[in-house]
Amino acid sequence: MTNYSPNMCDMTLEYDGFDIYSYRVNMANVRAELPKLKSANGRFMFTRDLLLKRNILITPFDSFYEDDEYDHPDTSTSYRQNGNVFFKDKLYVKAIEMYTKCLKDCQKNTECYALAQANRSAAYFHTGEYGHCLNDAFSALESKNYPSNLAYKLYMRMGHAERILGFVEQAKDSYALCLERLDEADMSAESKLKFRAEVEKLVTVCEKQSTERKRPMDTPCLEQLVGGRNENIPALSAFVELKMSENMGRGVYATRDINPGDVVAIDEPYICGPFTESVGVCKYNGCMKINSALIQCPKCKMVSYCNKDCMNKDDKDGHHLECPIIFFIRTIPGISKINELAMKWFLKDYLKMGLKKYCSIVNNYNFSESKIDPMTRGFDEIGQYKSDNFLTSYSLDISVNKRSIDVLFFFNCIAAHMLHYLMHSGFRLPECYIGTVGASLVQILTVLDSSYRKLNLDPLSYRRSDILLSRSMALTLYPTISLFNHSCDANISPSGNMFNRIRVMKAIQPIPKGTQLCCTYGIMFIALNKNERQRFCNIRLNFECYCEPCIKNWPTYNYIPNRLSTLNILNSSMADTVSSECKKFAEFTNLVEPKDHCHHLNYLYSFIKLLYTNVKRPFSLYEDCLEMISNAHCISTDVKIMNLL
Repeated sequence: MTNYSPNMCDMTLEYDGFDIYSYRVNMANVRAELPKLKSANGRFMFTRDLLLKRNILITPFDSFYEDDEYDHPDTSTSYRQNGNVFFKDKLYVKAIEMYTKCLKDCQKNTECYALAQANRSAAYFHTGEYGHCLNDAFSALESKNYPSNLAYKLYMRMGHAERILGFVEQAKDSYALCLERLDEADMSAESKLKFRAEVEKLVTVCEKQSTERKRPMDTPCLEQLVGGRNENIPALSAFVELKMSENMGRGVYATRDINPGDVVAIDEPYICGPFTESVGVCKYNGCMKINSALIQCPKCKMVSYCNKDCMNKDDKDGHHLECPIIFFIRTIPGISKINELAMKWFLKDYLKMGLKKYCSIVNNYNFSESKIDPMTRGFDEIGQYKSDNFLTSYSLDISVNKRSIDVLFFFNCIAAHMLHYLMHSGFRLPECYIGTVGASLVQILTVLDSSYRKLNLDPLSYRRSDILLSRSMALTLYPTISLFNHSCDANISPSGNMFNRIRVMKAIQPIPKGTQLCCTYGIMFIALNKNERQRFCNIRLNFECYCEPCIKNWPTYNYIPNRLSTLNILNSSMADTVSSECKKFAEFTNLVEPKDHCHHLNYLYSFIKLLYTNVKRPFSLYEDCLEMISNAHCISTDVKIMNLL
């Protein structure tokens, strides 16, 4: 049995299969030898050699993507014919069941398989499952095995489904392809003429429809940074600066008074990955749109896109290298989505820079890491901190020295497994570069592991104590927003839908000049007591929290004052005004529903500013108003967008 450090039991809550490597190696030797290796390359090669000696790195996928033997042609054809009978009788659910059985018994690269997909697409259309309908239709056409004289039917159906879903531009494209393929159809000239007229009417309908409603992440950011852009950190407001503090290291501080509602950051992710499996999100890093009509990669069928253009772009960004191994990357211990995103990050930059340049940049960073000034970490040679810069993301402070040897070894094992699968799938990597690439994967894994929690938890759920054990909604790395430290009493929070690709951060409290701007990493004083919060910060995030609620040990929400008294009024001359406004606020909370808070932001801002100046915290009405503002910020961006459409 492995002797874990005190943190290890908690780590198993975060990492699947945490002990899968430690059970098969001599951990006493690992704990003795790994710390002696000062270079990241050396630690990776030590780990890789150890796993190879123990036969832990295996290659089980040599024939994984080969088509199954087509042993049951009569059975699969029978299933499809039965499905056709059910379809004619309008028993669409039973038809889908038969077509699915056909697909399971049928070899993929055959006409039978493509026909079953196309037929199931039609059944899905009639059951209203338009996303599945589009996915099957696209896969049938992409296979090249679907009869060309019937292709026009599939494009027609795709157009119908897209139009119903509101994707008008996509529908017009599908109808255009339908007309292109009409010449191949087995029908008379007169029938073709009538069919063409029918499709052209549908195109006209699409053109008359209102413009396809765009989701928030499709729409250019409507917000403006207060004071304009920061000279050296373009994603931050000009009213902030970076400073060092003894307890919290580098942080963002106000250079002027900042009011609730002021936009302090507008950042784009350097890399982003899929959300939870239950949400349909385009996998392409430059898109990430939510879409109920995704199409699957026709090869691995494990990632989905909103259209073929995004599929092709992602293929160029590295999916063609990831595709043969994505199933196995997902089986590696750790947090599956982080492992997958780490591979995506590496491949994107490897293809962009080339192997030699990539390794040169990584080696130069590794060599100079210990000499980097914490204040200038992530800045380029001309003093700019930009979220689209590789080194800005790659050099995010990951507190490696605070991680236990067990965790460090675990990440090196994951990286070794990832690289092993990649190399055995045909990726050519000279021996001299293995250590550098492996070490870079470890760095990428640790950056993602440290950073993904900061802004990926739903801010509207922070009163739920079980949020500590939840996985993130999204996997996104925002290099500039990562500059904000944590507070259990956050004074800034995300604005807009949590699925937005562009992340906007707004002030939710008054922030006087000289005050640090802090967000929450998923924990708030109103929900958890000091001991619970400190335990979370220490074990999961490798730091001790020095926010005011922790220093002064503020009580949780159920135990904070809910009435005004001489004990919490800071300015006695304002007592009557504050009391009167608190009564109005109580009436407001009873009359206005949460969905309408966004229409009353100016009132909420004025009330919280009044309390900030005149009432000692914590105070229940202040915390209630703070939650309303956070809620309203998440809704108000969507409201602004809807007003523009």
